[in-house]
Amino acid sequence: MTHTVPFRLPPAFLAAFGYRAGRRFVALYWEPSGDEACYHDGLSYACGLSDNWLFLDFVRQTDMRRWLEENGVHLGNSDEPARHWLVVESRTGEVHAAPCREALAIIRRQQLPE
Repeated sequence: MTHTVPFRLPPAFLAAFGYRAGRRFVALYWEPSGDEACYHDGLSYACGLSDNWLFLDFVRQTDMRRWLEENGVHLGNSDEPARHWLVVESRTGEVHAAPCREALAIIRRQQLPE
């Protein structure tokens, strides 16, 4: 089930994070192998090439952390793979959270579910 996150990414977040390919929907998550932030846009992905601290600063904000916990969203950590990915609408900064498999379908289709 996809949840709309009540927080948007700051302007230019994706470029600062290291994503520059320009697809509409991009997933962000944490990978324990290498302990790094990653992105996936349905065509390409990268782990270890992104700004880990920028990602962590966003998801560790008090309100964001509370929202993630209240909704059972797990983006991965040093010991566990992500069970959910953040799916970002790159044009607006709108953020959605979805289980990994559902998020992968969204970024491959480049369309949110109806």
